[in-house]
Amino acid sequence: MDLDITIIDKLQGLLSNIISLKKKVSLFVVIRREDADTWDLVFGGDKIDTKINLDLITANMNRIFEKNEIVLFSRLTLLNSDHPFLDSINKTFTKGGGLMKIENTRIDNIFVKDAHLIYNESIESIKRRDEDELKEKDVVKAEDAIASTTTLENENIRE
Repeated sequence: MDLDITIIDKLQGLLSNIISLKKKVSLFVVIRREDADTWDLVFGGDKIDTKINLDLITANMNRIFEKNEIVLFSRLTLLNSDHPFLDSINKTFTKGGGLMKIENTRIDNIFVKDAHLIYNESIESIKRRDEDELKEKDVVKAEDAIASTTTLENENIRE
């Protein structure tokens, strides 16, 4: 049994919610192992494997999915960016935009019957993006400081 488009859309919404909370997610994949009929959700990222993040993702899942949908998932796994599974995914699958369907493969000694790779970005890429965002904020702060100084100088000239 594959996941229908409604469930996939909700999974993408779940990912958006988690990222909007400033969580550094580098991987989101939904996997159905060879020995299971249900799906495992796997999030990977920088320092993501915490009880707080587990509770946060679980609460979001309970809010997004109906009771009859939540039973499709048997496991939620959070993996820090140094976990070998993330390295295996990053080396094996490169993903741009959109969804990637994976079938009948072995990832880090786990036989995967079906999977949907929803998000995959190297932690280095995330760090570069964060650094760029910080630089942009610094530029805005500098521009604001210059504008404030100019305003003060103009007010002093009028006096």
